[in-house]
Amino acid sequence: MKRWCTRFAGEAGKLSLLQVEEGHSKVSELWCEKDVNGWWGEGNVPEGSEFGLLEPVRVARGILGVVKERKPDLLVLQDRISHPEVYRKAIQHLVEEVTCPVMVMRLGEGAGERVLLPCAGGPHSRRGLKVAADALGEDLTAFYVEPDVDEVSQDVGVMQLARSLKKSGVKDGQVQTKVVMHNDVFEAIREEVNSEKYGMLLIGASGIGSVRKKLFGTVPDRLMRGEEGMSVGIIRGERSAQHKLRHRMERMMMLTIPQLNRNERVTLFDEIEEKARWSFDFASLMALATAIAALGLLSDSGAVVIGAMLVAPLMTPLLGGGLAVVQGNWPLWRNCQKAVGLGFLLALAVGVVFGLIARAMGLGLTDELLARGAPSILDLGIAFISGIAASYCLARPKLSGALAGVAIAAALVPPIATVGVCLALQKFEVSQGAAILFGTNVVAIVLGSATNFFVAGIRGRSSSSAVWAKRTAIVFTLVMAGLMVPLSSTIVKKIAGDSDLTNRFDATASKYGAEVSQVRKLVPQDGVQFVEITLDAPEKASAECVSALQREANRNAQRPMKLRVITRLVTELD
Repeated sequence: MKRWCTRFAGEAGKLSLLQVEEGHSKVSELWCEKDVNGWWGEGNVPEGSEFGLLEPVRVARGILGVVKERKPDLLVLQDRISHPEVYRKAIQHLVEEVTCPVMVMRLGEGAGERVLLPCAGGPHSRRGLKVAADALGEDLTAFYVEPDVDEVSQDVGVMQLARSLKKSGVKDGQVQTKVVMHNDVFEAIREEVNSEKYGMLLIGASGIGSVRKKLFGTVPDRLMRGEEGMSVGIIRGERSAQHKLRHRMERMMMLTIPQLNRNERVTLFDEIEEKARWSFDFASLMALATAIAALGLLSDSGAVVIGAMLVAPLMTPLLGGGLAVVQGNWPLWRNCQKAVGLGFLLALAVGVVFGLIARAMGLGLTDELLARGAPSILDLGIAFISGIAASYCLARPKLSGALAGVAIAAALVPPIATVGVCLALQKFEVSQGAAILFGTNVVAIVLGSATNFFVAGIRGRSSSSAVWAKRTAIVFTLVMAGLMVPLSSTIVKKIAGDSDLTNRFDATASKYGAEVSQVRKLVPQDGVQFVEITLDAPEKASAECVSALQREANRNAQRPMKLRVITRLVTELD
């Protein structure tokens, strides 16, 4: 440990040696230069080095406090098999939380001087390469593995390694380089450490999730023993500005927003995992809820449609999807998506059946059906906020009574029923709009619930195992942003359509000596849109004028329109 710390400190460097023992949350001895050789032993210790003894109640928190105070260029942590569990947990916490470069080292019994650093091309591999190159120089070998798939693979590997060195800020000739062709990266590393005499294998890692695996999995334990046994180190570069900002925001959220305790998380996970599975009960409720929604839509009864929203069980798997994204929980994500997908297909089939029945009975579009065929960006906002509200209530049992209101706000089953019914009625434009509404609700609710769970303090165990979750969150965010364009255009078209209708009414009325002062749409009744027009004219509007206005109203109208014309008598005086 002494040898490697001295080498990484460099000739002009300074060592701050900290002995940590679990104790009483105090520094037993002040930092002092005279104690270094006494504790460290005689040797080539850089001049000006210092020694301290720390006895914190919580090891990780105590070391974090010292790191924030001293602001080191590199934090070196020693990992031993004999370490108690409290120190192992402290190392894990420090690798995740410390912003300066960190190296976790397991010492071998050999005394070799050369260091092998595989360059994977990742950000922490590059940052670790820079730290090691500045400290070790030509004693460091930058190692790159290129898949052996073509005769030019060797040249490609050389170019890739040169690019990694350039991105790392390592100068030409500062370190040794080596490129090998192999289809198994870890096997290539094993062969390299067996073929050459290295004192240390140094691997870049972005988090503690891969530290244990790389410390004990890449190199067999026997290679660390004996006179030629080498040390193994995991180096993580300085955290980026983006990570620091995110860390500060998370700290601020933890201090201002109530975090879920252990019991609340256990209850939440258990409820979601139980209710988000595809089962006979889930399928039965989906079929019944869709049947109720279809009947309510065809009878133009808003109250019946609301009742269907309360019966539908589709909200829970969507919330489970948000939880799975935050945790990186692939089995939960798979189960939730299975429930949502099969639930959608079942509800669609039930909707088509009721649509065929309605077609046989001569029933047509109602206002409830039409209302779900024209989604807007307002529906996107409602679904996103509903996802936040539903996950917030579900995570806190005392607020579970509010879930019914959230289920009504974020309609899930009625849009599916509308798709099925309108497909059977061959009203494909309305069916398409309802399908977009359902997709909008799904994406927004998953993102909204994921946002709330993240803010509430729920995290996955390992960030390295949740690559799919991060990519899914990015895809869903892009889809949500993409949906804003067509959903916003719906409102624009509506506003433009109303304005165009008013202009056409005004042009028609002017032919009969009248002027339109107001156009107001009334509540639809029995599928008919009522429009009230107020005219300013010197005499009552003639029957010809009213008929002309009625013809203009019905032109390009999506539903029948009936006018109510009010004439306001206006007399102009000289």
